[in-house]
Amino acid sequence: MVSPIFDTFKDAKYVVLAIPILVGYGLMLLFFDQFLFFTPFFTFYVPPSGIVNLVFDLILTTLTTTVLTVSVRQILLQRVAGGVSKAGALGIIAAIAAGACPCYYLIPLLAVAGTVGGAMGAVGILLNTFQLPIKATATLILVFATYKLDKSGVCEIRPANRSIIRNRTLN
Repeated sequence: MVSPIFDTFKDAKYVVLAIPILVGYGLMLLFFDQFLFFTPFFTFYVPPSGIVNLVFDLILTTLTTTVLTVSVRQILLQRVAGGVSKAGALGIIAAIAAGACPCYYLIPLLAVAGTVGGAMGAVGILLNTFQLPIKATATLILVFATYKLDKSGVCEIRPANRSIIRNRTLN
């Protein structure tokens, strides 16, 4: 049985959809985790203490891209078939919720902390402190979403029932 995930990436339009998601999300994660710098020079630097963080970023980027792309395909196939697209929408929600960890919003959280008070700063520091457990949980959510998308069977293209006509030879 062919996997719906592999079947999705055989179609060029879904590969074209996946590339900007992969690049954009990966650049965002690498920039917010301070592995990628754009000024004064374009620099990519991974300190020895950041290797685990980098691995989680790469895994999250790959899984988020996979879940979003397959979920979009699943929604489109269900709309064509006239079905409800709740499973694909759940995959997209899981990818966004798991990938959009609060630890990546430390800068906006600290900006808001100036107006809201020191409580938001404490929340930002707390989320940054627990960054690896949050990323591990996000990875587990995305692995589960990928598994459910693979086993859903919605993306499979089933051949139509065709009657087999056998030619009988006359003696």
